[in-house]
Parts: sequence; structure tokens; C-alpha cells
Amino acid sequence: MSRSIGLLLALALASGCGETPQETAAIRETADTEAGPDAIYHNARVYTVDADDSWQEALALADGKIVALGSSEEVLKLASAETRLVDLEGRMMMPGIHDTHMHPADAGISRTLECSFLTTDLAKVLDTLRGCIAEAEPGEWIRGGQWNEVYFVDNPKLPKTILDEIAPENPVFLMDWSVHHAWVNTLALEALAIDANTPDPSGGVIQRDAASGEATGLLFDNAAYNKRKLLPRYTEAQTATALKWALDQVVPYGITTIKDAIVTTDLMAAYQALDAAGELIPRIKTSLTWKSAWALSHDNELALMDDREANNTSMIDPNFAKIMLDGVPMTYTSALLAPYEPNDVVGPDHTGKLMIPADELTRDVVELDRQGMSVKIHATGDAAARAALDAFEAAREASGNQDIIHEVSHAEMIHPDDVPRFKELNVAAEMCPILWYPIPGLTWETWFGKDRVPAWQVKTLLAAGALVTYGSDWPVVPTANPWPGIEAMVTRSDPGKPMLEPEFAEEAVDLKAAVRVFTHNSAIANRVGDRSGSLEVGKDADFIVLSQNIFEVPIRDVSDTEVVLSVIGGETIFEGN
Repeated sequence: MSRSIGLLLALALASGCGETPQETAAIRETADTEAGPDAIYHNARVYTVDADDSWQEALALADGKIVALGSSEEVLKLASAETRLVDLEGRMMMPGIHDTHMHPADAGISRTLECSFLTTDLAKVLDTLRGCIAEAEPGEWIRGGQWNEVYFVDNPKLPKTILDEIAPENPVFLMDWSVHHAWVNTLALEALAIDANTPDPSGGVIQRDAASGEATGLLFDNAAYNKRKLLPRYTEAQTATALKWALDQVVPYGITTIKDAIVTTDLMAAYQALDAAGELIPRIKTSLTWKSAWALSHDNELALMDDREANNTSMIDPNFAKIMLDGVPMTYTSALLAPYEPNDVVGPDHTGKLMIPADELTRDVVELDRQGMSVKIHATGDAAARAALDAFEAAREASGNQDIIHEVSHAEMIHPDDVPRFKELNVAAEMCPILWYPIPGLTWETWFGKDRVPAWQVKTLLAAGALVTYGSDWPVVPTANPWPGIEAMVTRSDPGKPMLEPEFAEEAVDLKAAVRVFTHNSAIANRVGDRSGSLEVGKDADFIVLSQNIFEVPIRDVSDTEVVLSVIGGETIFEGN
């Protein structure tokens, strides 16, 4: 009998399970003669997120697994002379955070290799760009971001002209805050073969001057992605170093598992390099691109999917796919069931459109599901969400298998008729918190009018039995820190701007529900709900210890939570102050 099994049986005895006298004697002997747990964390407030949302005082682990939970007195009895005892002095412990949507390599590349900024002040942006340009050779690409469309409101200059004036000798390619759109100068347009006669690509728009028809320097969605991959590629070493930098930023927030939402061959190579060097923390789920402009080619994508077995390691799970189905609301590229609010930009009947035709999407999802892939579909508009659900329904009918979790990513607009389908089809509704509380300049009524259903329907979906999950979408949002998002799911307010009115306050949930979304629900979507996301005997010892008990402080203070200890598989990966 293994040490872990012996400890489990010992715990069962302590809990009063009804063994026979013979079984009891065997259990006592096993517990007494074998080594104790590797470590016991005691004198804690352990929030387990189990089915009963129970609290415990102590947790024991061995071989990377939880082997006991209970009172400090009870669990400490399992200790041997070799067991490491950790007194948490009454601090709160909970499961580690699962982030089901992140782009860490993009964050690392932006911050360490490119010209990085994140402000609505155009003058500050131009100062930053001038500094980057001064350090570059003539003709060298200036890459970076993240710009904001507010720069161009009431600005008489074309976007490309603003850049031409400070970069006359360098092509410039800058991604926006949503990482969907590019801002480029004239030299970049020339290098990328874009002029007044260049047609819009499928799923993308080249913005043009209304009077002259010339490209203004703004490229939306696939118009940006198709050209981005033509820029000089970073080396594997550069990508791995940038990725490691980003993961180092994430770990102190208590995130123990990440799903990278767009993974190409270059990025997979970087993950494998870090894993081989023993430097890959936290656990990683990789969403392999499908028919994406981010990939070098579709053949490249197919080859990466064929290599899933080789890329599957103890730290990397590549059995996920990502499909981009529409754009984003602020550029009117989300696909809607009813037209956008009429305006001078889009007119009275604009609904956006799908990047992949619905019948093709269905065929693709059925095939990916047949291969055992979990499919994440970017769908910000209600028409895109419906098309995604239709494709998932077809996959369920084709395979008869309801177990593989599929996801509607950014499920921000869901038609009431489609809400119950999430539970019926076992599909996760992924939520991004920094987008569900009020942000100046992101005005839903401007895009959709006053009579649409609320955005980010967390409460409605949970009430319908849907699996609601969490994805930060960092660096689309400025930080990977989950704690402001947990607070905002309860308050529907911006933790940094409490003076603003809550956004769709009727969709607020309580703190227990929010914590479950960020932990166990998201672990289920990451295909590890049976061994992660809650603290239960037999599950992975992935947990965090907090600076405060979030259930005992005012909800407005939850965003200030800091992680003082983070453990993955029983190994300490972070210790704070």
C-alpha cells in the first residue's frame, strides 16, 4: 500500500467511516508504520470550494496530492518526524486561480521587445514612440502598442499621418488595446502592399478615407492579423525569454493554471523550451489556432495538432483549439442578430458578420470534437454566440459525447433564447472581468441602443445552470491580477473608480459564486475539474494563501488582496511578504 493511500485511509478513520474491526486494525497499522505527509499546513482558514463550500483548518499533502483535510488537531496527528509543518497563523487558504484565457507571450513580447504604452493621452504615446524611433536604425520596423481609438476622435489628421510626422524613415505597426486592430504609417502600408485598391480580407476591414478612398492607417481584425505575420519573426529564444518574463508576472497573483488562448508553432516551441529547462510555471493549457490569421498557414496548424501527443507533458496540455468567429463591438465587427444602433459610421442595417461561414464552422467543430479537442470560439456578438452554440450542438449530435467541454469565449452578448443551451450542451460561458465593469469610452448604448439584453450575464447564466468561467484576456486588459475581477463580479463596479455607476448591476453575484467561477468552474473548462479547482482529498495540491480573508473584509477591499504563498503540486512556487 502506498503512503498516500495509507493516509487517505487514516483520514477516513478519523472522519468516522464505518470500517469493520479487521479493516480498522489494518488502517491503524498502515498509518503508524508508514511515513507521514510531506507537509501539513495548519492553523488556517481553508476555503475548499467543494460541493458544500466547506471550511477546514488544516491540509496535508504527499506526492503532490492532498491527502487530508480537517481540523488542525486531527490532521497534525498524521505527521511524522519528517513532515514539514507550516503554521499559517490564521490566514485564508483557497484553491489556485484558473485563468482560461490569456496571451502571456504577447504581454512579454510587448513589454520586453517592443515599444510599449497603454494610455489615452496621445501626446504621451508620441513621446514614447519618439524614444523608440531614436534608438532604431532607418528602415527598422517599430512595433508595439497598445493604442486607443480615442486618439483619432476629433483629430483632423489621418492616423497614418500622425505616425508619418514622427517616423519618416521607419515603418510602424502598433496593435490596439484589444489586440484586434493595427495602426500603421505610410511606410508600413507600402511595405505591406496596402493601397486604395486593396480589397478588404475576409473577416477584416481596411479603414479608408471617405473622400479619397485611401487607406487611413487603421487595419481592423484580419486586415491587421494577415499583415502582422508578415513582419520579421522573433527567434525562439526571444519568444521563450519574453514568455518566461510574462509568466513570472502572473504567478504572484495566485494563478496556478493558464490557458493560452492563441498558440502557434512558434509559441509551442517556446513553451516546450521552458518546460525542458524546468522553468515552466504555472500549469499550461494551449489553445491551438484553427484557420487563424495568427498562424503562418493552415498546414502549419494541422501539423501542430498532429503533434499533440509529442507536446503533451506533465505541465502542458495541448488538447484545446481556438477559433476566431467575429470581432469586437467598438469597431462594429461583432456579429449581431439585430443591427447596431444606427450612426454615421455603419448606417441603419449593419450587423457585422462571421469570420467563418456557419456551415464551415459546423464542419470544423464536428471534426475537432471528433479528435477529442476542446474548442474555444471567440464570439462577442449574439449572432456569433448562436452560431458557436449551433456548431457545438452539431458536434454533440455527431459524436453522442457530452463530456468534452467547449467554450464560448467573451460570452458578453447572449440572446435569451440561447441562455439555456449552455447547460443543455455542456458549453462554458467565459467571462472577462475588466470588461464587465464600467470603462469610460466603452458605452454599450452607443453600439446597441437601450433595449438589448444586459452584457456579461453572469447571474443569468449561472441561474440557468451554465458553467461560467474566468479568462483575463491579458494583455488585452492591463493586468492579469484576478482580484479586482472577483470584486467586480460582485459589485459590477470598477474597483479603481468607485464613483462610476455599476454596469448591469442586476447581473451581480455573491462572493462564493465569484470564487467558484475563478477556481473550480474554470478548472472544469480546463479539463481538470476532477483533480483541481477545489481542495479535496485526492486532488492536486494546488493552492494559495492570502493576505486577508476575503469573506471577512468589505467587498470593496477584495481587489486589494495579495497572495503570500502559492503552491503547485505540493511545491512552493511563490512566497510573498
